[in-house]
Amino acid sequence: MNFQEQWRKLLLPLRYGGSGVDFKKLDPARSPFLQDRDRIIYSSSFRRLARKTQVHPLVRNDHIHTRLSHSLEVSSVGRSLGAMAGYFLRRRGELPDYAAPEFPGQILEAACLAHDIGNPPFGHAGEFAIRDWFGDPANHIYVNALEETQQSDFRCFDGNAQGFRVVNVVENNRDQGGFRLTYPTLASMVKYPWDSWQSRARGGKCKFNYYQAEAAIFEDVFRALGLKTRRGDFARHPLSLLAEAADDTCYRIVDMEDARELDIITLADILKVVEPLAPSLKLDPQRLEDMGSDRERAGYVPASLFETFAAQYERIMRRECEGPLMDVAPEDVRAYMASAKEIFNERILKNSHKTALEIGSYSVYKRLLDTFIPACHRRICDPGRLTYKEQQALQLMGGHAPRREDDLYVSYLRVLDFITGMTDQYASFVSTQFLGTSC
Repeated sequence: MNFQEQWRKLLLPLRYGGSGVDFKKLDPARSPFLQDRDRIIYSSSFRRLARKTQVHPLVRNDHIHTRLSHSLEVSSVGRSLGAMAGYFLRRRGELPDYAAPEFPGQILEAACLAHDIGNPPFGHAGEFAIRDWFGDPANHIYVNALEETQQSDFRCFDGNAQGFRVVNVVENNRDQGGFRLTYPTLASMVKYPWDSWQSRARGGKCKFNYYQAEAAIFEDVFRALGLKTRRGDFARHPLSLLAEAADDTCYRIVDMEDARELDIITLADILKVVEPLAPSLKLDPQRLEDMGSDRERAGYVPASLFETFAAQYERIMRRECEGPLMDVAPEDVRAYMASAKEIFNERILKNSHKTALEIGSYSVYKRLLDTFIPACHRRICDPGRLTYKEQQALQLMGGHAPRREDDLYVSYLRVLDFITGMTDQYASFVSTQFLGTSC
């Protein structure tokens, strides 16, 4: 299949439960991909990102990024990268006849808006807290009744898989397609086109993009877009590499600027990190210092990464290059990103105030999971002995409460839907209500 034929599938605006595509109605001014963007922006899950941790939990400084402000910045970069991709494809004569060059930018804007929509309260600390709770031998009574592949979904919990579930199951049309986003937008969100069981087989670090519960949805999307390989696994959508590049660019810049705002690092630290870009940006040391903020790199790095995408384009389309574009970027960008990663790991992540708050978040998750998971377990395995506390816990879950037809696996997923959808503040509030309670 030539590249134009691949893109004819890759950009098809199919939706869950849709009746096909009317190519005559694909207006760039109100395309299906812009409708995707609107469905995400007007959702409660997206709004709650305003009170979810990006890197630094429960800070009082209003300048510090939340998941919402981060997602908006990523979507802006993603839209620009996608616009460049659209016109790049048109110049190559590979843009499908039904597609406008604006479409890739619109797809990436929507995908980037939703890329963190499944992240739990307290950021990555929340992911570790969930994994550790399900991995704790004291809680094996609740997990061991599941199939091994299902157990893996909880013990390897990942916000990426939860995000795929949010957009396809939890929001809007609950259990009936969720947002019903277009397939190109869904596929562009996916960095890890495998499940948790396959991630463990790969020796991965709990990075996967769909639960067993959404495996059929995932396969439908990737088959329809021509991303099922001859090996039987799935390839990444080419636009997902640009979504990943947008995220990488923003969070490395954001991490450092937020850390400086919080006095975790200094301007001198930032200047040292940005040194590899100085020749390309034609910045002298004095100007770097006078800038106070090195936001010029926010434009240079994405432009460089798109050039990398263009240079690697044929390898990407032949599925020979599926890793981060950052890994094959020009030397100055790779050196800058490596330096930014080092200061993040050694200085920002190890900040004592941040660490203390993350340790505290473990207590929040323990109280929440200690309440809701046993209630669901009893409801399925011994409903006649539900305690009053367990009945009240299920009632508190509201629309997320397990349904009569749900099995244990789906019931636990609904608990994660409820807990991961909380803001940092609400998770803390609810968990404190459980202090001193007993069955």
